Formats: sequence, structure tokens, C-alpha cells
Amino acid sequence: FSTAARALLRFIWKGTEPVERYEDMIRDKMSKNSKLAGADVVEISGQPHISPAVSKLRVSGKIFQEATRLTSVHAYDDGTVKFSKESYNESQEN
Repeated sequence: FSTAARALLRFIWKGTEPVERYEDMIRDKMSKNSKLAGADVVEISGQPHISPAVSKLRVSGKIFQEATRLTSVHAYDDGTVKFSKESYNESQEN
């Protein structure tokens, strides 16, 4: 994930204002994940929130490469970032 590719990564916040710290968390994790090297858009849906099932504050989104959805993502207020497809979590460098 080169500096140039990182500069091309675009965040879209649907229904809310951007929250830079969540973008930074997601961008950092993606930069250390070879399976996400070609991703070009992260679409965040709604405000940071909790749910009955998960009490940690988080944002939810989807990661795309050329309009193809690669995986969903949750970025938590504590700095944790999890991808919905386990293969993306497994390819994550620390």
C-alpha cells in the first residue's frame, strides 16, 4: 500500500459528517493489509453508534475496489478495526 495509493483512498460518509479518527484507524489498518492494497473507496454508513448486541461505540462501512465490494468494516472507538470477511483479518500485519 504505497503513499500514492493511500492518497487516492476516498472516504464517503453517508448520512453523517466525517470523523477523522475513524478514517485514520481504518486507513492505518488497510495500509498494513496486502489484500486491501487495491481498495479505493471506504463508504461509512451513519453516525458512530452502539447496538443491543455490541455496546462498544463504532462506525460501520464497506470497502470497495473499482465499485466491487471487498468486505465490510467496523472501526471501534478503542482503536480496534475488524473486517467482516475473516480472510482480511487473517492477512492483517500488526
